[in-house]
Amino acid sequence: MALGFPVVAKTAMPGIHHKSEVDGVRLDLADAAAVRAAYRDLAGRLGNLVTVAVMAPKGIEIALGMVRDPQFGPVVMVGAGGVLVELLADRAAALAPFGLATARRLLDRLTLRRLLAGYRGAPAVDLGVLCATIARFSVLAADLGDLIGEIDANPLICAGPLVLAVDALIVPRGNKVF
Repeated sequence: MALGFPVVAKTAMPGIHHKSEVDGVRLDLADAAAVRAAYRDLAGRLGNLVTVAVMAPKGIEIALGMVRDPQFGPVVMVGAGGVLVELLADRAAALAPFGLATARRLLDRLTLRRLLAGYRGAPAVDLGVLCATIARFSVLAADLGDLIGEIDANPLICAGPLVLAVDALIVPRGNKVF
C-alpha cells in the first residue's frame, strides 16, 4: 500500500523513548529520495529500525499522559505538547477516571487554551472532540492503572475536529517499556 507524500520517518529503536531528543524524526519528506536519505541518516546514527508514516497535518500540539501515584492511583495530565512540554511547563492534572466537564476544566487552566480557541485567526480546535478524547483516556488510565506505570501520548495533533496521537510511550508497572 502506497502512503503518498509527504511522510515522516522516525527511529523505532528500542530504548529511545523521546525521539526528538536524539534528533530521531524527519518531517515533510516529499519524495522517495528524501525518504532514503532520512533512513540512511537515522539508521546510521540510531539503528536500522525506522518507521515511515503519513505526515500529520499542522495543528496545536497537546501532551496527554498518565502516571500511577502510589497513594491515589492513576493521575492524568494534559498540557502543552511536542517540544514545548518541558519548555512551557503548561499542564493540569486530575485523578482518573473523569468525564467531559473535568476534561474541559483541565483545558481551561492551560495557557495554551487561547490557541485552542483559534488565536489570531487560526482555526479553532473542536473542544468537544478534544474533551471526549481526554475523558476516554482517563477511563483507560483508570481501567489499566494497576498494570501501567506511565503513559505518554505526545504530541496529540489537534486541528479542527481532528485529534491525532502521533507518538506514544507506555511503561508498565515494573518499568519495562513497550
